[in-house]
Amino acid sequence: MQPWLTPFNTQLCSAILASVRDGDDCLTILNDTAQRFNLHNSQGLALRFVPQTALPAGMAYEQFIYDAGCVPTRTLAGSNGAMHDACNALMWLHYPQTKAVLNALQAAAIRSDGVQATRGALRDALTLFDESALILCCPAGDAAPAQLMRRDWAGLLCARRDAWHNMLAPFLFGHAVLQKLQTPYPAITAQVWVLEGLNNNHGLSAVDAALATSVQACYNAGQLNPQALLPLPVLGIPQWWADNTDRKFYDNTRVFRPIAPVSL
Repeated sequence: MQPWLTPFNTQLCSAILASVRDGDDCLTILNDTAQRFNLHNSQGLALRFVPQTALPAGMAYEQFIYDAGCVPTRTLAGSNGAMHDACNALMWLHYPQTKAVLNALQAAAIRSDGVQATRGALRDALTLFDESALILCCPAGDAAPAQLMRRDWAGLLCARRDAWHNMLAPFLFGHAVLQKLQTPYPAITAQVWVLEGLNNNHGLSAVDAALATSVQACYNAGQLNPQALLPLPVLGIPQWWADNTDRKFYDNTRVFRPIAPVSL
């Protein structure tokens, strides 16, 4: 198991990801786990993972999850879609409160605006979060958010190496990032959402509860947009990749990009 999966139920992750790699149908283990964990969507409907073919024609994916509690899941052996959906299912199993909030906000936006050619800032932010978020827990007033905004890679990832996994605790959320990490490469980039007041001593259930509250509060304040997330190449996180023990790893500006100069 890789270090980014340490906070998760590693036995469950191994079983589900291995079943997809081996070409097995993972729906049984997903539904058994969802039932055992007593998971529900925001409507209180029991969460179930169903074949992709169960999605009614013409219905939006997010609306179906909201209306029926059913998560369409591709299972075709060896396909990128099957691995992508398995990673999504793992996030539902580990972050059920946050996933339910994101789904409810997506469904509300669809009811309000319909399904259009472009999603708009809110649905863009929700999709970016769902696919690519990494949750960074840190003390209140910590310098990490400002360092991320400045893209101060040397300060955050080199000078503060000892702070990581103690006062700075990363929790992977985005299922597309998890899929990419099945075959890691340096340019894999997550979008950071900062949670102040938590650290590595808090388990995923505490992070999930705080995260769901944080996302809902940001939405209520009208501040949920793509700019609320900050990019971070995840293999630069200390202890997540052996090559980053050499400081030269961070010299690759195609990966660890500086802020682009403003054109006048």
